[in-house]
Amino acid sequence: MTTLRAFEAAARLLSFKAAAEELRVTQSAISHQVASLERNLGIPLFVRLPGRVELSKEGALYFPVVQDALDRIALTTDLIRQTNTPASLTVQVYVTVAVRWLIPRLQRFKEASPEIAISLDASLLDWEFNPDRADIGMIYTQAPNRPSVTYTLLRQEKLVGVCSPDIASAIKAPEDLRHFPFLAVSGTTGDAETWAASVGATGLSQKTSPLFDSNLLAIEAAISGQGVVVVPEFLVGPDLSSGALVAPLHSDVMQPGGWYLTHLERRGNEKAIRKFLQWIRSQ
Repeated sequence: MTTLRAFEAAARLLSFKAAAEELRVTQSAISHQVASLERNLGIPLFVRLPGRVELSKEGALYFPVVQDALDRIALTTDLIRQTNTPASLTVQVYVTVAVRWLIPRLQRFKEASPEIAISLDASLLDWEFNPDRADIGMIYTQAPNRPSVTYTLLRQEKLVGVCSPDIASAIKAPEDLRHFPFLAVSGTTGDAETWAASVGATGLSQKTSPLFDSNLLAIEAAISGQGVVVVPEFLVGPDLSSGALVAPLHSDVMQPGGWYLTHLERRGNEKAIRKFLQWIRSQ
């Protein structure tokens, strides 16, 4: 089984190094395990080239069979485990989305599925789904193409520039934005530039603006009158309704990516994942 797992990972990734990182062993261990399997079969499964490997004809034939067998074993193991343990679900979610969107709705899921114990893994750092830490993830991405991961599109979101009512009262035209700080969020400065261009404001700089490590902090700073922040509209819906925040300039520009629910392909039939997916799409 160890040699088959090593072969499957190396064949899928076409890299002994990447397979070693995924399986958390050394590259030498992967090489030895694959060589052991090749000796057992009496044929080479890979063509070793400078700096890379390719599947041999026999390796290309063997790979999908081994992959399917391992997936079936893993799936059946998960199903057996479900029948002997209480249903639980860990959801990976950005801290801003957890606080401003998911948690206010979560009681509805608990009432609809009281047999599922749900927990949140809210992080500022993990922008990609991490199946080692969570069963399912709610993430934003422009490239939903990781192998062995299922992506279900939940929504594509409009960008909105918001600020406190006092600041909004002084913004009558795009050029008025120059008089107020843009509240920059690490990793999302492109959203602010995209939105500013869509309303006809050019040359705005965030270099000297306050920098926050999450939209959550930047939104709170905007509410307190510290500047303008550009965020996905669904994160500030209640604040716009209550008047705590105002969108002084209209734009229909969308984020370039989408918000997805993600999980490992082989776990798609698990009851807790299916129920959460069905519920969150209804929200």
